[in-house]
Amino acid sequence: MSKVALGGALALLLFFTYLTGIRPAYAFAYGLGLLFVIAWAWPRLAIRGVTVTRKVDPGTPTVGEVYEETFEVRRKGWIPAPWVEVRDLSQLADYQPGRVISLGSELVRWKARGVYRRRGWMALGPTSLRVREPFGLFDRELRLTHRTSILVYPRVRPVPDLMTPSAQQVGSSTAFGAWADYPPETGGVRDYTTGDSFGRIHWALSAKHQRLMSKTFEQPLTTDLWILLDLDRAVHFGQDEESTVEYAVSLAASMASQVHSRGRQVGLIANDSRGTILEPHRAVRQDRLILDYLAVCQADGRTPLTQTLAWDRIRRLPRRAIAVITPSADPAWVRLLQAVRGRRSTLIVFYLDTASFGGPDQNVSFDLGQDVDLYVVRRGDDFARLVRTRDAIRIA
Repeated sequence: MSKVALGGALALLLFFTYLTGIRPAYAFAYGLGLLFVIAWAWPRLAIRGVTVTRKVDPGTPTVGEVYEETFEVRRKGWIPAPWVEVRDLSQLADYQPGRVISLGSELVRWKARGVYRRRGWMALGPTSLRVREPFGLFDRELRLTHRTSILVYPRVRPVPDLMTPSAQQVGSSTAFGAWADYPPETGGVRDYTTGDSFGRIHWALSAKHQRLMSKTFEQPLTTDLWILLDLDRAVHFGQDEESTVEYAVSLAASMASQVHSRGRQVGLIANDSRGTILEPHRAVRQDRLILDYLAVCQADGRTPLTQTLAWDRIRRLPRRAIAVITPSADPAWVRLLQAVRGRRSTLIVFYLDTASFGGPDQNVSFDLGQDVDLYVVRRGDDFARLVRTRDAIRIA
């Protein structure tokens, strides 16, 4: 019976009791009135002592990984809560961790599992807490606004061995040159030692500290691989994980992870709306910096790959490996790639076949040349099984 119907029945009972003057009817009416008041006050008092705690250890989450969240609900006070509904309001797909529990004096704990479906920022919460009294007439809801924000990184998969042995050993490689080919950078100062040349003395600091100070030098950070990521919105197709942009981001993260695991440096250039350029830096972990960017980047650029200002920057680099990731079939970027060839560079191209992602069949036909490694990536491909082609590369 609804609250309105119960209230109306109680009012009629009191009215007829007043007319008839039957004493047992008075007792029955007063009892129902007291029950009505108790049912109304119970959830309002009980919910004040109920607390919900949500705990999750995200670690370094990537798309496709399973996460586990722990819920703890406890009650303080003397009023029991026989019917408590805990509901998650984050509206994550395939994740419904809520429960209906009976809460006494002991802590109630349970665990819920979900899967990271998308990269980027994900929020667990807010939480809805609803308490109902035993008669089922009244309830009280409380919304807990606390959220747990988690940055989900793109899926990192095994990829083929991208860099030739000469590209891996910068210190001794003839393809990339010796350390002496790079001018030193000033790394700091120290006290003057007998034998130091006058050119190493830092005269300004020496005058300040009233003693001779010598400069220290170290080799600059060199980038073993530059990833050129095409984020032009006009060339990407597909939806969610099965889209060219998600495959491209996953490829970039996988390549960066492979090269970083060997102690080498990676730079990233993207033609997104901000024209992102990420260079190695001693003060931060470059691998985490690149992953942080790839976790949130979107195909929101309006500049085609052929007009990316990064090509001029790449031409000025003395020795490097360049990996281009694009679904674009514009032969103009092929000509730009050929312009940086022949300067002791390793060139790698990952072409995403848009037709397999639901995009148009572009009838691609271009020749990259014999010194470029081409990988054609289609929907559903295992990155570890991609086949590299060198000789007279042509897609038709």
